[in-house]
Amino acid sequence: MQSATHTLVEAIPGPAAIVDQDGQVLLANRRWAGQSGAGGAFPAEGAWLAGGAGPCPAHEQLLSAVRRMSPTAEPAVLPCRCAPETTATVQVTHLASDYGPHRRLITVLAEPGRGTGPDPGPDTAAEAKSQFLALLGHEIRTPLTTVVATVDLLRAQPMQQDAREIVDSVYRSMHGLKTLADDLLDLARLETGELRVRHEPLEPRLVLESVVEPLQQQARRKSILLLSAPAPELPALVLGDPDRLRQVVTAVVGNAVKFTEAGEVVVTAAPDGDDAYLITVSDTGPGIADPDRTRIFAPFVQADSSASRRHEGAGLGLALAARLVAGMGGTIDVRSQPGAGAEFLIRLPLQAAPQQPPRPEPPLHRRRVGVVAPAPRSTLALSWLLRGAGAEPVPMLLTEVAGRASEVDTVLWCDDAHDPDAVGRADAVGAALGPNGRSLMISTTDPRTGVVRKPGVLTAPLLLGRLVAALNHERTGVRGAPVTVPPLGGGRVLLAEDNDVNRTVFRRMIQLLGVECDTVPDGSAAIDAALGEPPYDLVLMDLQMPRTDGLEATRRIRATGSATPIVALTATALHGDRERCLEAGMNGHLSKPITLPELRAALEPYLSPDPAPADPPDPGAEPAQDDPVDLSKLHELEEQLDDRALVVTTVNTYLGQLDLRRAAMAEALRDRDHDALRAAAHTLKSSSALLGAGPLAEACAQLERSATARSTETELTALVADVESAVAGAMRLMAGYLAADERIECAAQR
Repeated sequence: MQSATHTLVEAIPGPAAIVDQDGQVLLANRRWAGQSGAGGAFPAEGAWLAGGAGPCPAHEQLLSAVRRMSPTAEPAVLPCRCAPETTATVQVTHLASDYGPHRRLITVLAEPGRGTGPDPGPDTAAEAKSQFLALLGHEIRTPLTTVVATVDLLRAQPMQQDAREIVDSVYRSMHGLKTLADDLLDLARLETGELRVRHEPLEPRLVLESVVEPLQQQARRKSILLLSAPAPELPALVLGDPDRLRQVVTAVVGNAVKFTEAGEVVVTAAPDGDDAYLITVSDTGPGIADPDRTRIFAPFVQADSSASRRHEGAGLGLALAARLVAGMGGTIDVRSQPGAGAEFLIRLPLQAAPQQPPRPEPPLHRRRVGVVAPAPRSTLALSWLLRGAGAEPVPMLLTEVAGRASEVDTVLWCDDAHDPDAVGRADAVGAALGPNGRSLMISTTDPRTGVVRKPGVLTAPLLLGRLVAALNHERTGVRGAPVTVPPLGGGRVLLAEDNDVNRTVFRRMIQLLGVECDTVPDGSAAIDAALGEPPYDLVLMDLQMPRTDGLEATRRIRATGSATPIVALTATALHGDRERCLEAGMNGHLSKPITLPELRAALEPYLSPDPAPADPPDPGAEPAQDDPVDLSKLHELEEQLDDRALVVTTVNTYLGQLDLRRAAMAEALRDRDHDALRAAAHTLKSSSALLGAGPLAEACAQLERSATARSTETELTALVADVESAVAGAMRLMAGYLAADERIECAAQR
């Protein structure tokens, strides 16, 4: 039977089984299996229901009811008298199938308040709901895992900007589906009191930026000005649960963007007295009437629930946000009037983290920046961003720029790059500031396709890093470059995963991190491989696998005395999963779907050896070798070509061809073809020298000279090994160059 069917049957609170038309038990849940000794009334999987006389009238008639059940018949309900102290019912329901014979679902439920059987009272019902939603989350996550990993692999490849935007759209939608599954689970946990809130340092500014940045596409399609900013006096680090706070703010801001068709959505965070801080989300949407304000925090409710409503959604976001805020000891409220927008107020306890980060030199110190924004809230947000970076904001109207240009060195103003009239406004601002002044336009739409062709145009939401970079004339990266993560320092990983697609994609992700990976399809094979030679640095163990599941496989590995680290892979999110993994002997727990950065973070503790203590310097020793890549050479190329995108593309092409160059060398060495070896070394030498990979270029030069001189096979083999070693260093440094470029872009883009 399919795993989804098993999941749903397992979520039924009482004994349950699926049988065929002849009464053979095809699948049963654990509660059915736990009753298997009750006089043959609950036969095991593969066995048949007994006919004729039975332990009670219900089970006497059960096989007959199964055989008589027709597709149109109502469920058969039979009174069960298996135990005198328990009153229960046995129900037989027809299950239609489009791909095979029809089935029957048999469920056994005790009547509420009667006896000691499985009573689906309030507590049991809540637990069953929680488990059902968790298992449903597993069924959503299982196919989603492949999509997440595949999209992450795509994002790690160089591609054209239009293709990048398509992939990024899939990436955002994919995470939206994951969020929905997580919301269902968290709502169930909150209602059963199982959700735990962490208490650790978090940076409010980064939380706000991580919420608004993914909403950029949705906001700029509507030409909405989307901004976020913490008050400069808010502590840089406060104590709280960063993930739960992000969930709350995402739900509220996402709701605001969804219902706002024009204008702005502004998110701010500021102290509210000495004991709390207030996150305010204001919008210029349609507003909320009094009756709706009292019910929008109920689950599965939208203010407009009519069939013709314009906005889709499950109605979970605000309900979950309200419960999470209460769980964090705070309150959430909304102030609104129809036609006047809405303002959500999230008040949370304020505790500054004991250790605050050192305050760096303000990057915009002594700068005076004119701020032209459409409304008081957006003016406040932009002013707070500038003050947080050390600048002095000077609010003004666009019509005042000409008369007050001497008061500021820069004007920051909001407009729409697709509005033809914005061209004239941009020219007027530039003329008012003169040749020594600077203007920076914040566009509510994508400036790359707009009509304003002036330099200095950014897209909202405006992140602090990108604002500072633009005001300081710094480069902000290249769109379309691979979203890379730095490779790890080698190692061997065993991946136990029964899903063949997930197995292939996970293996590619691990290899992309520079780690060797072997795979097995089930727990039994994992045991054999994990105990074999040479040993693995880490085992990634799926929990649900045929023959032997991940928990049992781990117990057997540990029973041999093996201490190889084992980390669980699971698509479920059931309460106690992590504890069961640790009890079985696992070292950690990783929930699917898994992104490339998450996978790297999970592998790093087990694959990164502790640095060896440094030996004291030897005065007579040779000087240490330079870095494998001279990054200044790459930066010089950027300046000479005045095109960072071209340099990034060249580096990507170079890295993509390295495997071919190395394979050509290995083949030439194996065939003892000195001319081919010399040619391969010469080609790699030239491109390496161009991009600043000096040690690699020198290793190739030595190999080229030796191949020309027809050196011995032993000498050439050693020199090829030197090239391989230099290649590894060059790849690591160049990947870091690309990753740094992408981090700048991600931290400051749009």
